[in-house]
Amino acid sequence: MFIRFFRSSFAAQYLVIGLIGFILWGKAFILPPHIPPPEGPVPLYSLLYSLLGNLPHLSVILGFLLVLLETWWLNIMFNRHELVLKNSSLASLVFLIMMSSSPIYLTIHPLNISIVITLLILNSLMKSYNRSDDLDLVYGAGFLAALGSLFYFPYLLMLGILPVCFVLFRSVKWREWAAGVIGVLTPYFFLAVFYFLTDQLRGQIVVYEKMLASFFFYPIHLHTDDWVIGIFTLVLAVWGFSHMLSGPMEKTAEIRAKTYLVVWLVLISMLSVAYSTTMVVYHLILLFPSLTLLLTSAFLGIKKKRWAEVIFLIYFLLILINSYFYNPE
Repeated sequence: MFIRFFRSSFAAQYLVIGLIGFILWGKAFILPPHIPPPEGPVPLYSLLYSLLGNLPHLSVILGFLLVLLETWWLNIMFNRHELVLKNSSLASLVFLIMMSSSPIYLTIHPLNISIVITLLILNSLMKSYNRSDDLDLVYGAGFLAALGSLFYFPYLLMLGILPVCFVLFRSVKWREWAAGVIGVLTPYFFLAVFYFLTDQLRGQIVVYEKMLASFFFYPIHLHTDDWVIGIFTLVLAVWGFSHMLSGPMEKTAEIRAKTYLVVWLVLISMLSVAYSTTMVVYHLILLFPSLTLLLTSAFLGIKKKRWAEVIFLIYFLLILINSYFYNPE
């Protein structure tokens, strides 16, 4: 039912996705979770928290609209670059379900903001493939990685996607590497100027030094429901990755390079968890764009479609039940 219906991409599919999202977020609209407080040097998120911290219902609405935007955008990007079955909207549904997989995610927070920036970075880098003049795209990717760290500090390690991209796309131009570094430095230059003019520079340098010294892997405290969903997701992701590696090789070198670029985000996100501190559970969201690609590949790769539908339905029901019966307090 689900997979067969979402193998195509029309307005009806996106309307149904919006309805499914509304169902998954239904309890949060009535009993909104708390928006997480700022952690570390995150000036832009601190500003957002000061505006929305006491407005939980508005935070949930904004978070829901943001996730819907990401859902639509991610699917368009995957289709445009032919990373999934052409004109399929299944990736949209998978991503929406994953972004709704825990009740604490059902509001606006630094990580669903970071996902928007991740999609911008991926789109810029994938557009740069075989483009002779791509310095603006590489600069933009570096700039966005730094901008994302002003909402969520560990996001700065997303800079690692640039050398991965250069290796996968076989780019050895030193000007591209320099453009990426300059892009990263630009937001911090303006931030330093602001702190200097407001006489906060010395104090903020100390804050950043303490954050950089807080390299530590925090334990992930999840309830049983979350562990079940997480393990289910991991098994499907490994299945999808195996299908991608063992499947037919009719994909072009360009499509394979772009696919591997998205998959590499898993490793980069896992490395940056060392700076996630108390946001470690939210940090898992950085994996979701890559996991969406792997799970979509898994569901579309199952030869017996009836089994694919059953597995997908079980996955959906687990998350739906978790949304309404799990108390995150």
